[in-house]
Amino acid sequence: MRAPKSVVRPPILPKELEPKVLVDLDGVDLDRCRLDGCELASAHADKVRFDAVHIVGGSLHETAVAELRWLDVLCERCDLSLIAWPKATLTRVELRDCRLSGAKLMEGELDHVRFIECQLDYATFSGTRFRHVSFERCRLKEAAFIGADLTGTSFVACDLQGADFTQAKLQGADVSSSTLNQLRAGAGDVRGLVVNKEQASVLAQLFGLVVRDPDR
Repeated sequence: MRAPKSVVRPPILPKELEPKVLVDLDGVDLDRCRLDGCELASAHADKVRFDAVHIVGGSLHETAVAELRWLDVLCERCDLSLIAWPKATLTRVELRDCRLSGAKLMEGELDHVRFIECQLDYATFSGTRFRHVSFERCRLKEAAFIGADLTGTSFVACDLQGADFTQAKLQGADVSSSTLNQLRAGAGDVRGLVVNKEQASVLAQLFGLVVRDPDR
């Protein structure tokens, strides 16, 4: 049975947000503010919490953060490449036009999260639980979702070339509008995955099935 279409709730942000400058990440607890052009590349931190924060531009490139929690966060045009945020919790988060190439978001919890026009090549989401998540017009070449729970996740017009879904839960996950070349997965892993007819034929060949048209 196909899972119902997931509705992703947007971040809840006040109309007016106080601008702030962030010079360090460790132990940061931010509420109801706007960050413009933050430069925190390669920072290491523990117990970071953002609540009702709008991030515009800047870099968190190669940051390593344990116990990161984002609630009601809108992040736009930010460099998040090569981040290492294990067991991160993201709730009502939207990332727009962000770079997350090589990002490591393993064993996390993503609930009501949208990735819009983001670069996620070689990103790793192994063991992460996704609920009400959508990737829209994103590049996910060679991204790894090994052992992730992607139940109901939407991939809309994304490039999933070489993506690895080994041992992932894909019930109701929809890739039917995306590019799915060189998928890495076992036959049992794709149970419940929503695909189009062309993708179904490719998957059949991948798993050694012979597709024959009875009318020919």
